[in-house]
Amino acid sequence: MSIVDHLTPLFGTWRGTNRLRLMPTDDYQASDATATIGVTAARFVSIAYTWADGDAPQDGLLLVGGDATADGCQAVWVDSWHTGPTWMSFTGGVGDDGELRLRGSYPAESGPDWGWHIHVRPQDATVTMHNVVPEHAPYQVVELALEPDDLA
Repeated sequence: MSIVDHLTPLFGTWRGTNRLRLMPTDDYQASDATATIGVTAARFVSIAYTWADGDAPQDGLLLVGGDATADGCQAVWVDSWHTGPTWMSFTGGVGDDGELRLRGSYPAESGPDWGWHIHVRPQDATVTMHNVVPEHAPYQVVELALEPDDLA
């Protein structure tokens, strides 16, 4: 099955809440969020979303392609707050539970690269993002919880 077929339940316009924290001991900061999800170039799924850091509007884009198998997907991600001036590349796939799990990494100021995981759950329209600090367990940084936008 293609990733387009697997993520079809998410196609459309959504609204919801984005929750962000930097460290695992921090409280989450919530903001209103939107997302538009659909097919791009016939074989890819684009997830374009907005959120806010305080009063500063932010946005991002996740572009996913490949097969909905355990290691059949590739993705690129950009976010006005998280990724800076470059995109991040990911590999991954869909687990037996239907969740798309993507894994990428980025350079640290010193020492080994850090990791970043993005999980997309079509069954409850949720996207989570996790920081992976070397020699520590991944921890959730972002939760984007969506519901259909009936006003769109």
